[in-house]
Amino acid sequence: MKRLLLYGLLLSILCTSQSYAGQVNAFIYHRFGESRYPSTNISAEIFTQQLDYIKQQNLEVISLGDVANRLSEQTALPEHAVSLSIDDSYRSFYDVGMPILRRYGFPVTLFVNTDAVGTSGYLSWSELQELAEEGVEIGNHTASHAYLVDMQPDETLSQWQERIKNDIEHAQQQFQKHLGFRPELFAYTYGEYSSAVVDLIQSLGFKAAFAQQSGVIYADCSRFILPRFPMGGPFATLAGFQTKAAMKPLKITKAIPFEPVIEENPPTLFLQIAEGKPHPQQFNCFVQGDNRCWVEIDDSGASGRYKVVAEKPLTGRRNKYTLTLQNDQGDWLWYSHLWVNSQKPE
Repeated sequence: MKRLLLYGLLLSILCTSQSYAGQVNAFIYHRFGESRYPSTNISAEIFTQQLDYIKQQNLEVISLGDVANRLSEQTALPEHAVSLSIDDSYRSFYDVGMPILRRYGFPVTLFVNTDAVGTSGYLSWSELQELAEEGVEIGNHTASHAYLVDMQPDETLSQWQERIKNDIEHAQQQFQKHLGFRPELFAYTYGEYSSAVVDLIQSLGFKAAFAQQSGVIYADCSRFILPRFPMGGPFATLAGFQTKAAMKPLKITKAIPFEPVIEENPPTLFLQIAEGKPHPQQFNCFVQGDNRCWVEIDDSGASGRYKVVAEKPLTGRRNKYTLTLQNDQGDWLWYSHLWVNSQKPE
């Protein structure tokens, strides 16, 4: 598969350096009670336990649309809130997940890839209309659920851009036709994005876009690469939910490269931390597969900058460098950086 030409270091400055006040720990789900798809599934029992935990802890739950509005309008996020979202509009959300959510009255955002609507295993337009009327927030997840960062053989950058733009716009037209509105929120298919894809989503007028790299949303970050904690497979546990709901953001003011589509493997990441200068050994660094990563001071002369690199090439199409750090108050901070190897098939 051909790689997209990157647009340089656009958006390498991710956030501004301000206070830690206000955060939203967003979670992404796919399937409910579908054990034959273990990597994207959560059981009804565990999902119920997670929602019960939210209620017991009296955590505020807000929609992703509320998050986007607050970030867009530069108004404060709640001190510590949770958001719930579902990708792909599988029928099991309607049959299993939504009845559980109704018991708690929590808001939820559903991202729909429109070509799948009405096909086997997916919701129909009438069911989506029913959910929308009930208050479920609907977002755009493209029409075809394509790999957005990939160019087709012999496709130029402008041809790629037109193809992806048409795909997303076709989905918007379907939402308008069947539901009577055009969504303002977008979710990247497979959680993959590039600087070129982010540019395109912004140009299409979406208010915010959500990915699948784990992390905590806070007031000063880009609205178009917002993180969510995946809740599927081995991560779909009560203990895992409790841990991630308690996480605070590891505030990064600059990440170089911003571009997650890798050129060299393993990639090297440079990070600027917003507050303090923790010793590199204070960080925990995680990478998927039979691999490890570490943090060291960047010796290139850039003050206060850290270098993160893995020991071996990253495996699979998608991988992450995930950093955690405990602050002086005993809180755990979290940051995850996406990497996409577009040369590898799924």
